[in-house]
Amino acid sequence: MTSPIFSFRGSVRLLAAVLALVLSASVSATLYKTVGPDGKVTYSDKPPMTAKEAEKTERMRNVPPPGDPDAAKKLTEQQADFQKRALDREASEQKAADERKERAELLRRCQDARTAIRQYKDTGMTLYRAGEKEGERVALDMDTRLKEAARLEEDMKKAGCE
Repeated sequence: MTSPIFSFRGSVRLLAAVLALVLSASVSATLYKTVGPDGKVTYSDKPPMTAKEAEKTERMRNVPPPGDPDAAKKLTEQQADFQKRALDREASEQKAADERKERAELLRRCQDARTAIRQYKDTGMTLYRAGEKEGERVALDMDTRLKEAARLEEDMKKAGCE
């Protein structure tokens, strides 16, 4: 058997829960997000003044009222910080990609130079260069080949080839 006090307390609790639920739904405020012509985002609890601003405003429903009067300003600053971090991360990723590309290009040029040096130093292979006349080929003598190999080795050191 239930006592009348328990029943009364249960009813009070139920009534308090329903009342809290109703009040929380009516207390929620509307927040407006406006994007200015310069791309600056502003949050406010008041609608924009002009019709032109209203076109670029997004009404945000069921946003709880701010606990302090600077909440909209803080929210704008947080969004600006987030955008800055995203741009910084994107710039960092682009820089890293550029560095990888430069490194790959350096490695390719170093490999090409090593191949050319081997060819200049290989005495069993005859190397030619273009002559003064069109279509003329002139064989390189050993002294010229060794000078070219030395020049390429020096260029490799300056470029940072390993």
